[in-house]
Amino acid sequence: MRKNIFLYFIIFPAFLIFFSCSSTRGTSSKKLPGNWQIEPIVIDGNNKDWPSPYPEYDSKAMLGYTVSNDKDNLYITVETGDLATQLKILVNGLTVWIDKTGAKQEVMAINYPIPIDAKAEGTKTNAENPSFSASTENTRNREQKMRILLEDKVRKLLSEAKEYSLQGFKACNMQYPILETDSCGIKVRIAIDSDNEMVWEAVIPFKTFYIKHEIDKRDKGKPLSVCFETTEMKRPQEHNNGHQNRGGGGFRPSVGMGGMGMRGGMGGGNRGAVTNPASTIMESAYKSTKTWKKFGIAYPN
Repeated sequence: MRKNIFLYFIIFPAFLIFFSCSSTRGTSSKKLPGNWQIEPIVIDGNNKDWPSPYPEYDSKAMLGYTVSNDKDNLYITVETGDLATQLKILVNGLTVWIDKTGAKQEVMAINYPIPIDAKAEGTKTNAENPSFSASTENTRNREQKMRILLEDKVRKLLSEAKEYSLQGFKACNMQYPILETDSCGIKVRIAIDSDNEMVWEAVIPFKTFYIKHEIDKRDKGKPLSVCFETTEMKRPQEHNNGHQNRGGGGFRPSVGMGGMGMRGGMGGGNRGAVTNPASTIMESAYKSTKTWKKFGIAYPN
């Protein structure tokens, strides 16, 4: 009897420990859903090869995105129809981070477009143009003009986005022209579609960053994280009737006040000023964003 009791106190706790460890291993190896790409994506800055609408969306960053893969390549796309976000990406660049462990390590990335000097000629957004505060035009007309100017600026900068850079890959970590395929086979494109959506696409061969050149069923469900990072543009000083307000360090529109408020208790000296449409249309350009999403590597059943 005593022998049976002794065995019970030895075997039962060991069983609990084994079960607990097995459960922990099962949780950590949880497989994530992925998107298997039946036909290779044509990397041309067109979203015709992707689901519509994109299944993932970050309302703060104003970006739609998705990821898929076949046995050889990882495909990534992001799009935005917001003009200010488009301008921000073209001026300060878009960085797409890839973490093959499913964490949030910022080691491996594609940078495209490459940031340009915001002070260079032609990069101003005309947000300081005194015509936008002219009281002779109604708000709708001024906003429409602002949008037309932004669309023209976006298309001009888009035509100049001709280089990208890579970092953290097994090779090819330098700057490349988009019209030339690097030796790793990574390819990126960006374009504006017929609906004025900016579409960013990339194909990244698994051999450039993964543990093997192509995946198989053993890789199905393994985590992989992707991040879309944008960098804020510098908010310009506002003008009041064409003249810069120099009191108290400059005039800045308060968020939610349509550009009619002042920061920091400067009194009511700006009462009656006409709202600058740039203060609302351009608001998303003045915010940096990071959008992380964990995906699973896909493989057909």
